[in-house]
Amino acid sequence: MPSHFLHALLASFEAHADRCALEYGDRRWSYHELAAAGRRCAAWLQTQGIAPGDRVVLFTPNKLPFLIGQLGALLAGAIPLPLNPRFTRQELHYFLSDSGARLILAGQQQEPLVAEVASALPVPPQVASDAVAVAAPAAHWQQPAASADAPCLMLYSSGTTGWPKGVVHTHANVASSLSALAAAWQMTPDDVVVNTLPLFPIHGLAFATYLTWLTGGCLLVQDAFEPAAVLAALAGATVFMAVPPMYYRLLEEPQLAAAASWPRMRLFTCGSAPIRPEVLPQLEGLLGRPIINRYGMTEAFVITSLPLAGPWPHGSVGLPLAGVSLRIVGEDGAEKHAPAVGAIQLRGPNLFREYWNRPEATREALASGWFNTGDLGQLDASGFLTLVGRQHDLIIVSGYNVYPQVVERVIGECPGVAECAVLGIPDAQRGECVAAAVVRSDPGLDEPTLAAWCRERLIHYQQPRSVRFVDSLPRNSLGKVLRRELRAQFE
Repeated sequence: MPSHFLHALLASFEAHADRCALEYGDRRWSYHELAAAGRRCAAWLQTQGIAPGDRVVLFTPNKLPFLIGQLGALLAGAIPLPLNPRFTRQELHYFLSDSGARLILAGQQQEPLVAEVASALPVPPQVASDAVAVAAPAAHWQQPAASADAPCLMLYSSGTTGWPKGVVHTHANVASSLSALAAAWQMTPDDVVVNTLPLFPIHGLAFATYLTWLTGGCLLVQDAFEPAAVLAALAGATVFMAVPPMYYRLLEEPQLAAAASWPRMRLFTCGSAPIRPEVLPQLEGLLGRPIINRYGMTEAFVITSLPLAGPWPHGSVGLPLAGVSLRIVGEDGAEKHAPAVGAIQLRGPNLFREYWNRPEATREALASGWFNTGDLGQLDASGFLTLVGRQHDLIIVSGYNVYPQVVERVIGECPGVAECAVLGIPDAQRGECVAAAVVRSDPGLDEPTLAAWCRERLIHYQQPRSVRFVDSLPRNSLGKVLRRELRAQFE
């Protein structure tokens, strides 16, 4: 197992020099060509005074300059920091200020906002067009010395409570995480990976891009998810990594029926949120292959994955990857055994090094040697993990714990329900009660019918006391339900 991500990446680039590394639009880049472009960008960054450890922000929707820009930052010894190019002025100000960014590669449409925000900072970072990442002239590149414990990548957490924190991973963290994932998914240089995910979150950048390049495969990048274009690409691909909304849109495409005849497709994966249980059998039937669920987070990359061959427990997110240890603990911090539900904690070489400029938060998170994920789950006797919700989403009704995903599973199986989300709302008698937002596939479904369904399948304190039928559920770009926005509909 490699111990240094950049060294392993460069070794892969050299070993597979003549193979396709990237297919984007009508151009194919060999590993030799991609490495040369990355070195040119790195050399340009060094001429701008970028030193090892400096934060180089990628703030662009343009995927080619993003990919070469982050590679250049890595090769310069800097810390790539991808940000969502749709951030508002206030959000961008926070991230640039908090990270102490030294240089920002911005898309053409983003440059005016970036320049305005950057100029207002106490130490304004340099702002450059993302085009320079691709068009940087040949220059001398000085490869920096970087230990395995040096920072390699910085990503901001999702910020479900308060402002997001910068999560710093080392070269050792990234190498360990991706090597374990490559083994679990049996990645090889013969793989062609279709990536339509946004590149600023960990899913599109690390799990799809870095993993493919580390194992010598070809990354087929599309600017956005367009079902027809994806289906055309999958006909010659081997791996597709996606989030649930992408799979739902594929279901609407008549051409999906041809999926079973795709000659090379071997792996479909899903993460960030679960696929609705009532849709999964139909989807897997059309694809002719199982969808491999996995569980991960910014602080720990991929933590668990279903094995490539079943059978698996219904609703499970799989087994821990090599080197990762999991445990379930109760409110008193004591370990609980199968099949008890509790807080999911983990330890292993995949864990992040620190929260940027937050030493107290870092010490609190890592002090015991076990990292608390903030998720609730249960391990079965074979070590398979099943998620039941977020700790801060836990609903306490008259002292009883209610796990949203348990209730959502039951409601989701009711005829006429397309999807749903469950949350807790204040209740004068019980402290909290269960509320459900439901998207109907059958307009004739009414609240009494749904209530009767739940009464037969849920204990009294788990049954929704308030139901809202909605047109859609608010979600982020990765398909996660935004419960904070949903809660306002019940106020």
